[in-house]
Amino acid sequence: MLKIALAGAALILFCFASLSSAQEQPAKPPIILLKLDDVGHWLSPRWHRVADYLAEKKIKCSMGVIGEALEKIQPETVDFIHKNRDSGMIEFWLHGWHLRTPKETSGEWESGTEEEQLEKIERGEKLAQEKLGFTFAAFGPHWSATTDETEKALQASPEIRIWLYGPKQPKYFKKLSIPRVMGLENPTFVPDFAKFKDVYEKYGKKQSVLVLQGHPDQWADPDNKRWEGFKQIIDFLQGQGCTFMTPTEYEQSLSAK
Repeated sequence: MLKIALAGAALILFCFASLSSAQEQPAKPPIILLKLDDVGHWLSPRWHRVADYLAEKKIKCSMGVIGEALEKIQPETVDFIHKNRDSGMIEFWLHGWHLRTPKETSGEWESGTEEEQLEKIERGEKLAQEKLGFTFAAFGPHWSATTDETEKALQASPEIRIWLYGPKQPKYFKKLSIPRVMGLENPTFVPDFAKFKDVYEKYGKKQSVLVLQGHPDQWADPDNKRWEGFKQIIDFLQGQGCTFMTPTEYEQSLSAK
């Protein structure tokens, strides 16, 4: 009986130790999808800077192309897109149709029927095929809220499979919707490492995936604080053991499970 009791006690201690060890194991770091917005018909050197920097660090990202910019896209921009897409390091996606200005009081996806919104999506896809030789698999609205009609339009699009900063629980969109948890910038256009780290520690690190929005063309302050803040954030995420993927690569990783 004594041997049985001792064996039972040992088993309890072993189970308790195993449970404690499991509870102490850190959560797996989130997968990071860098969402860099507002690729236009012409690209400033800031876009080349960020692409070269991330390639040097072997970090994948995605860049959103404004649909109407494809109407007058420059050959140098087409070359930039082909070079980085062919490398497998950058995925390009549809960042709405219209480049909204501060004078406009509402975003393009805040009104309109399903048919009207789908027409803009398909216009962007058609131009992408004509000018770039491929269509976009992902969508993210440019400076605009969305409606149920947007969901229906995206669901009806044969090309779009991924919605960046989509609803957490879509009503009509049955494909992959990844909601916003946090961004690269705080406030908009300003990658502030201290603020980013604080939000990441409170909310970000608990997520399985984070879509992080940034605007490289706005990182043009004279003292380079915005650019340095971005690099600090990237170094921090790498130090956390995060994996960087493109949206399509992330979608494929889910289907492989």
